[in-house]
Amino acid sequence: MAEIRPELVRIAARQVRVWRNSSTKQAPNLLLLHGGFGDANWHWHTVWQDLADSYYVAAPDLPHFGGTVELPNASFAELIEWLARVQELIGMTQAAVIGNSFGATLARLYASAHPERVTHLILVDGGQIPRKSTFAQRILRAPALASLTEWSRRQSVSEEEVQRAFANPALVTPDVLRASQDASHSFAALRRQIAAGAMPQQQTPRVPTLLIWGEQDRLANKQRAFEIASELDSAELPEIQLAIIRKAGHMPQLEDPASFVKIVREFVT
Repeated sequence: MAEIRPELVRIAARQVRVWRNSSTKQAPNLLLLHGGFGDANWHWHTVWQDLADSYYVAAPDLPHFGGTVELPNASFAELIEWLARVQELIGMTQAAVIGNSFGATLARLYASAHPERVTHLILVDGGQIPRKSTFAQRILRAPALASLTEWSRRQSVSEEEVQRAFANPALVTPDVLRASQDASHSFAALRRQIAAGAMPQQQTPRVPTLLIWGEQDRLANKQRAFEIASELDSAELPEIQLAIIRKAGHMPQLEDPASFVKIVREFVT
């Protein structure tokens, strides 16, 4: 069994932590992008070892998170090009890209900008393109409104709010809650940078796409999955599928890893 291990690499003299197993030329490549509740390990530790039995798996900590330092100007456009550099550095000419929550939006934009690098796209409880209002952008960027953004950050990781991310609230242990609250500072910083930049023009991924959704997601309900699937289907993608995991919330890979891995293996062969 090829064990997932962390590795520190550098891109333009900036540290990046990538969790990965040993590369094998016979195995398809999987690139995993985490959301805002924690780093790569937090989001993917329940599934990446099983996936590593069939794939070359790599999961970078996004800028600001875990062992990866921040970018000076982390707009979506900068994140897309940073991700392309990561993919090159770890030897993945092409990869199936899986993103959860915020990571799903980034994965969609990445596949839209670089379809030549992406063989398959899997959006996990996310992938909707944010429609940023001018007011929301001002709140996120304005130093004078720092107290308001700090209040919003604390509310987003209250115990009640984090429990809404899970079908089974009992999974929100003190350690899980603490990790989410710690990561919220990183996510808030990244969101402020993104708010300062424009949305990329290319938003339609011209690659086979699968949505995996937790049926009991209370942060992004099942209707959101149908809306994204309908939007992408109308764009005439090569393939669009939707898989619902019944007893799971916003991060189905944490609540039903066996079903999650099975669905991925059936889609990426």
